[in-house]
Amino acid sequence: MPISKEERQALRVARREQILDAGLETFAAEGYQGTTLAEIAARVGLTEIGVARYFASKAELLADVLRHRDNIVPDALARMTGADIIESVRHMADLASTLLDHPSLVRFETVVGGESVVEGGEPFEYFEARLQAVRRVLSDRLREAKEAGTVRADTDPDLTAAEVIAFMHGAHTQWLFSPQDVDLRGLYRHYFNQLAERLTPAQAPHG
Repeated sequence: MPISKEERQALRVARREQILDAGLETFAAEGYQGTTLAEIAARVGLTEIGVARYFASKAELLADVLRHRDNIVPDALARMTGADIIESVRHMADLASTLLDHPSLVRFETVVGGESVVEGGEPFEYFEARLQAVRRVLSDRLREAKEAGTVRADTDPDLTAAEVIAFMHGAHTQWLFSPQDVDLRGLYRHYFNQLAERLTPAQAPHG
């Protein structure tokens, strides 16, 4: 019995997702320059020509993998939407558990993101835009909270936002080199709890 048009479309979508997952895993392990479409094709039981029916080139596949990555796990921006900035900062620690559920995402961002600094192109634009977006949103939230008096008056929003990104990237690099020695959950929890305490305004003395 022939399958319907809807079933064929569903199969195509599923196969495309499978290729994207394989692409993310392979780029994370080998880097963009070190990966071939043939390697990705082999992971999903296709030929290189078979993959080309879905993605015309390796560059096109990487561009879609970048978008696919954002669909798998929300980044720090999603943690900064709460009304209470101090609680939002504490909730940033939950990102570690999400990343550990998808360890290839950490490696992908570190390997392909680092590669893009040299290679440029769409990957560089993607990672640069994401960093700027996270830094801008966090900085704006801190600035608003500072004006409202809900974080310390001596807080520097821009420096604090840059510090958060520096911590996350440094923590990821340490964990990738020594996962047996670095407790990523504990490190995230320790840093963001300390940051929340540092941002919390001092209580006025009771008279």
